[in-house]
Amino acid sequence: MIVRSKKPEPGNKFYNTKANNGYSTCIKGSPVDKDCDVLANCVGYACGRFNEIIGKMTYPSLNCNAENFIERAQKLGLKVSIVPTLGGIMVWQKGNSLSGSDGAGHVAIVERIDNDNQIYTSESAYGSKAFYNVLRNNNNGRWSQKEGYIFRGCIINPAIISSEFKVGDLVVPIKLVNYNGKHLKQYDEYYIIKEIKNDRVVLSAKRKEKMVIWAAMNINDIKLYKKVKKN
Repeated sequence: MIVRSKKPEPGNKFYNTKANNGYSTCIKGSPVDKDCDVLANCVGYACGRFNEIIGKMTYPSLNCNAENFIERAQKLGLKVSIVPTLGGIMVWQKGNSLSGSDGAGHVAIVERIDNDNQIYTSESAYGSKAFYNVLRNNNNGRWSQKEGYIFRGCIINPAIISSEFKVGDLVVPIKLVNYNGKHLKQYDEYYIIKEIKNDRVVLSAKRKEKMVIWAAMNINDIKLYKKVKKN
């Protein structure tokens, strides 16, 4: 994945409405950008960039209010992480209602992950800039978003498969949900990757000197195990 650090090129179909010879079903931005008419708008940008990373307009219906992207994505079969994932859509809620009556929220694309507390995003904003990048940290629990916003999660881009893990790695779950969406209970300090296939990992655990299968999970819902040293 190539980091986008500049505004989309003039006529880029992912950032133009169908009426303007593009792929997008999102509304026009405000102010309307002369080269990409869904900008300036975080929704039009995030929808365009998410699909641009995939390589085709697979999810054009990611065109609702920003704060409702999570529900829309889940209906489309997309998975959601509680932490930012590369190429994913970060989703913030504004206010408490999720109805748009107290704000429509915000969405942004994760272009780069520097560490657990620093990411680099690409974004747009209705009524403001057509394109900008932000270096974000999570010191305030909202990934640098201002007060009044709540970080809801990150929609995982199916085109990006983590290469961080390999068979035999010791890992722990970030989210206690299996690959099919069912809740899990963690019984062990860590688990061992037995198998990796695309975004699906099979985890096993050692019990009574035997290795047993614990669960199959999405690869974006685990992290490497770090043993805590005791003083």
